[in-house]
Amino acid sequence: MFRIFSRKHIIIISVCLCILLLSGSLFNIAIPHISASGKVSVTVPVVMYHQVCSDPSVLGDYAITPEVLRNDFEYMKKHNINPVSFSQLSKYVKFGEALPENPIVLTFDDGERSFLTKVLPLLREYNFPANINIVGALVELYTKNGETDDRYAYLNADDIKLLTNEPLVEIGYHSYNLHSLSNRRGMGRLYGETDKEYENLICTDIEQFNKLFLSLTGSQPVIAAYPFGIRNDKLQNLLQNNNFTVTLTCRESPNTLTVGDDLFELGRFNRPYRISTKTFFESIF
Repeated sequence: MFRIFSRKHIIIISVCLCILLLSGSLFNIAIPHISASGKVSVTVPVVMYHQVCSDPSVLGDYAITPEVLRNDFEYMKKHNINPVSFSQLSKYVKFGEALPENPIVLTFDDGERSFLTKVLPLLREYNFPANINIVGALVELYTKNGETDDRYAYLNADDIKLLTNEPLVEIGYHSYNLHSLSNRRGMGRLYGETDKEYENLICTDIEQFNKLFLSLTGSQPVIAAYPFGIRNDKLQNLLQNNNFTVTLTCRESPNTLTVGDDLFELGRFNRPYRISTKTFFESIF
């Protein structure tokens, strides 16, 4: 015989079904994206900053004010956008260690001294990790000449030693002395240059940087940012063979990472001065 449900029973069943459906929806929101292969993946934008300066004459594509940087940090805090380190990303792709919601990586290229005077205090205030990529020859130059004006000076040896002990900062390689748009153009390859000639040049640059880096930090770098984003497959292989585990391009695209992936050839979004914080972050998320 069919059991006849009272109106009270129907209401109770309906409420239970609604709760189950709502719980399922919430669960689906909380889980990471599932890729076509069935693997869990996460999308991580990387932001590329350069100089932070109040001098209006230098503001533009590669220089922003401290006020703009603070606005960026405040926006991330308000909208639950969570900066993570490359070390955290490495643990995610290697071991599946969880990342916070809406992860993002903050990078600063060239090794401007304003990173120490303008950026680091904000990183500490907001408890945000960041990566800075330095040029070895500039570190040596500003160690020798003693210039510390953060409108134009670069980090010196003492600055690097200080940053080494800063838990929020990861320091990377931006070449020893190939940060130039001269005939070679960054770490690019010259026309007619043989594989052996190019390999010797790049490996010599890496060795010079590593020697300096080891003397200042007691370790070897694992993060490499291509100067001006100029790259090729030969260069990528050379960096991998020299124990780099992260390579950073200037390709403006987000990075979809899956457990088991690597961190080579990550895209980055350059942060220019003349667009609002809201417009910039809405364009990358």
